[in-house]
Amino acid sequence: MTTHTSDSDDGSAAEEIDRLTTSYWEFLLAREPSLQTRRGLPVESLPGMSATEADERAGFATGVLDRLRTLKPADLTGPAADTAGFLEALAEQEAQAGRFHWLTPTATPYQLFRLQQYGDMVFRPFLFETGADADRYASLVRDLARCVATIGDKAAGQAARGFFVPAPALPGVRTTITRLRASAARYVGADAERLTRLDTASRGRVRDGVERLVATELEPAFDRLLAVMSDPDYLRRAPQDVGWAHYTDGEEAYRAFVRTYTSGDTPPERLHELGREHCHELTERMRDARSALGFTGKEAEFNERLATEPRLYVATPEEVEARYRGHLDRLTPLLPRWFAILPRAPYGVARLDPALEASMTFGYYDPPTAAQPVGCYRYNASDLAHRSLLGAAALIYHELAPGHHFHLARQSENTTLPDLRRELATFSGFEEGWAEYAAGLGWEMGLYDDPWDAYGRLAHERFTAQRLVVDTGLNLGTMTMEQARTFMRAHAAAESDGQIATELLRYATDLPGQALTYRAGYAEFTELRTACERRAGAGFDVRAFHEAVLAGGALPFPALSRRVARELR
Repeated sequence: MTTHTSDSDDGSAAEEIDRLTTSYWEFLLAREPSLQTRRGLPVESLPGMSATEADERAGFATGVLDRLRTLKPADLTGPAADTAGFLEALAEQEAQAGRFHWLTPTATPYQLFRLQQYGDMVFRPFLFETGADADRYASLVRDLARCVATIGDKAAGQAARGFFVPAPALPGVRTTITRLRASAARYVGADAERLTRLDTASRGRVRDGVERLVATELEPAFDRLLAVMSDPDYLRRAPQDVGWAHYTDGEEAYRAFVRTYTSGDTPPERLHELGREHCHELTERMRDARSALGFTGKEAEFNERLATEPRLYVATPEEVEARYRGHLDRLTPLLPRWFAILPRAPYGVARLDPALEASMTFGYYDPPTAAQPVGCYRYNASDLAHRSLLGAAALIYHELAPGHHFHLARQSENTTLPDLRRELATFSGFEEGWAEYAAGLGWEMGLYDDPWDAYGRLAHERFTAQRLVVDTGLNLGTMTMEQARTFMRAHAAAESDGQIATELLRYATDLPGQALTYRAGYAEFTELRTACERRAGAGFDVRAFHEAVLAGGALPFPALSRRVARELR
């Protein structure tokens, strides 16, 4: 900790919460390239995945928790109570991450994606102005190599402790590492056009230095990581079974992952039951929706029709964009009836970089920044002959408005929030849960009155609901891979066997617990609203409810419940 105060200090608990928050922000800002780039600051170093770094972060978080306990955060009121709840949950997440460092996957496709992000975030936008920039760039390339090396060290350390990536996931792991090796070698390369503002000596130093670092440090680090994951002994000992229950202390780790990702206290057993209940209800609603479309056969037969239904496919990226914009045009005039304050930042849609489309199922939301002030959903327009737009309405309402954009833009625009709460999107249950709740508002707004859009929304809801079943079932050891595959195939309307296989490996070998955030968060928001409606009766104001939720930014659900009760009393 960099700022500690004794119990004898005269400052109030709220003032101490402010100091702790500032201290935590400074700690993270010094270590997180994503926060530095959002603030327009130069990136000086890249973090690694070493146990030492994990212990440092966990130790800092434990210090925050110790100090919070002396302040009795339950006695705080107003914004200080929200910040205390935020701090406590954030620090608990970091402390748990340190505790389960050796049980957290690292050398798996989604976990390794950060290495690709460094290309987009740090290396490609890097500006060469002076010789000092040339030296800083070389230092960053060396840091990238060190980061990859720490991933290799962790993978080897995990194997020494009996933790192996399951055999079914290893081919995808090795393919990902091989592709990242080639990609990193390309994106750190500084072409001549980017170096024109440097003097001749500095240009040569950058070119020669980067080439040498790639050959002597970066590529060897990838090669060693690949060697760890390809070692004959590793392959022999890698389990065929997937899921965290198969590891020593794995169930305890999984329960911690679930708490972190869902930002709530619902145990995984209850989430499993909830998923089954929701899947049953949604299956019934989908049957009714098929009847509204004039179809009376079995769902499997209807799925065959979905693959060839002309209105669900378009031929050009421009038509994809027009479909999304059409859904947004229907939404826009309705927004003032549901939201008291709208984000100041505009929003729109644009095609994803075609080079990234093959590796992303859909696309992603890109929040507004000082350099790019428009929040944008970057959509995937590849393979349009096989890319159904059945769920286009539900997708754009989730990804853009009133989903992610309304949360993240409002949060970043709220200057009354401390920097830590404005800049971090650390509670996935809130983030994805709000986006799912916001897309669900389309039912009340009449945005799914077209039966095809309605069916697409229901199919999307059921897809997120089945994740509650299979993620928990696989990781608690109550479902085999074959049972999970059968359940998912029965509750995923249009996914291929290949997509299902990839999804299941994601849940049980790569991001355990993350897939729960969508439906679990949705359930938290709907339950919170239901409780508010019950208390207010005929006086319930949906605009006030939404403002109570969004004005405080992302919070863990226990803190959010306390905030909403306070704001709406």
